[in-house]
Amino acid sequence: MTKRRDNTQTANLTLGGITLGFLLSYPFHASFVGGLLSSGCSAGMIGGLADWFAVTALFRRPLGIRPGKVFRTEIIPQNRERIFAALADMVQHELLSQDALRHKLSAWDFSGVLIRILGKEEVKLSVIPLLTNLAGDIVRHMEQGEFTLILQSLLQDNLGSLNLSQTLAEVLEFSLDHGDVDQVLSVICRATNEYVEQPEVKAALMNMMEAALIRYGENNATRKMVIKFLPAPSVLAHGLQEKIKKALRDGTVERWLKDSLLRFVLELKTKPSLQESLNRFCLNIPAFRGTSTEKVRSIIEHFMGDLWNNYDEYLGILECNRSLRLKVDERVKLILDKQIGLRHNAIGHMVREGLDPLTDDKLVELIEDKAGNDLQMIRINGSVVGGLTGMLIYVLRMVLA
Repeated sequence: MTKRRDNTQTANLTLGGITLGFLLSYPFHASFVGGLLSSGCSAGMIGGLADWFAVTALFRRPLGIRPGKVFRTEIIPQNRERIFAALADMVQHELLSQDALRHKLSAWDFSGVLIRILGKEEVKLSVIPLLTNLAGDIVRHMEQGEFTLILQSLLQDNLGSLNLSQTLAEVLEFSLDHGDVDQVLSVICRATNEYVEQPEVKAALMNMMEAALIRYGENNATRKMVIKFLPAPSVLAHGLQEKIKKALRDGTVERWLKDSLLRFVLELKTKPSLQESLNRFCLNIPAFRGTSTEKVRSIIEHFMGDLWNNYDEYLGILECNRSLRLKVDERVKLILDKQIGLRHNAIGHMVREGLDPLTDDKLVELIEDKAGNDLQMIRINGSVVGGLTGMLIYVLRMVLA
């Protein structure tokens, strides 16, 4: 702010000094020195006044002149919608393009974030009881006959001929229909929200925004000027952080996770490659070999007890299993890649939502705060260049005469 006021004062003093110089030198314009100074000051005064009018017309009405076909004033307020549309388009298609987002996401360690979230005590205390209750519900419904029909249609004498993917799909559907998954999804969203609030996350977002702005304005003076109209990287990062937190709190992410589970259930039922992979994985577990219907209860209880007693150990194994983490990262990035393609237009909408509350006065204030200092330099340059040009023309005229 101080720097801008200094340039405004310098521009005014430059124009005032050149005008005073013209008034003082004009009575002596018949002499060479007087004519040289008079010509230079008059040209500088005209250039300074023209640039003052042009710069002021960007924001206001110089001399009270209303916008018209001859004189264009209040240019920025008059083109408010076009400016907003251009900024939204620039952020969506250039600053945060799909390719740029995919490039940034490719470098993120999603499995590390997942391990960190699952390692939170709140998540652990929610996930384990949920799975235990889910297992208990399954066993209870088997005993009561409600779930027996489902399992009897799927279970054979041993799991070698069992379609495990179909079984898992039925179990997940049962859990989703009874709302058992909602609680754990809610806790995961809360834990993720706490993670997003961490200073290192904001720093990472700020670095990403700063790198994107540098890349966008690299070797392009016009784009560098456009960047001046945007908030600082720290402000952009804070805004993005708040948008993410809002999506985590208002149920948007929870609904998306639930929809993803439903799509996974559909894939379990319809995708042969996924079915074969799951069946092959489970059949390689010794405890599942030769299992009959009567042993389902003991397997479930053993699995839940083992998970409860060795939760942290399993997380440690996952953390050290590089190949598995790479597969998790690959899967998450594949999901996010699809979401980028489907929801990339939301970036432009978010920018418009952030800009629409700006009134004409606020918009003018924002742009003046970002670019006003450089615009005042235009006035100074106009006066100086005009003055030098006037002197040069006077000298050439005298030489040619």
